[in-house]
Amino acid sequence: MEHKDYLEAMKKVSVLKPKENYLVIELYYDNKIILPYKDGITLMAALNNAEHLKETYNEPHRITGLNRDVIKTTVMSHEDYSRYKIAALLNITIDELKEHEKMAA
Repeated sequence: MEHKDYLEAMKKVSVLKPKENYLVIELYYDNKIILPYKDGITLMAALNNAEHLKETYNEPHRITGLNRDVIKTTVMSHEDYSRYKIAALLNITIDELKEHEKMAA
């Protein structure tokens, strides 16, 4: 990867979103959504009224209370968000990007 490519990717990412933190909401181990922090908090607050529709094969369908303990949230900084976006633009891993950042510093 050339330094020029890294700088070009940084420019593209920096104009995409304002510099705010994000909320990562893990619904399943491989299914995470990312929202601006305030929107993530709004979504989590809306889940206070949510219920779970269980449609298991060969069992009666039921609506039960939502187990919010299975939904995990973490805060993601704007810097980490940008790293993921830059790595995707450059088609490299986050670890490769971090190595490039160390070399550039």
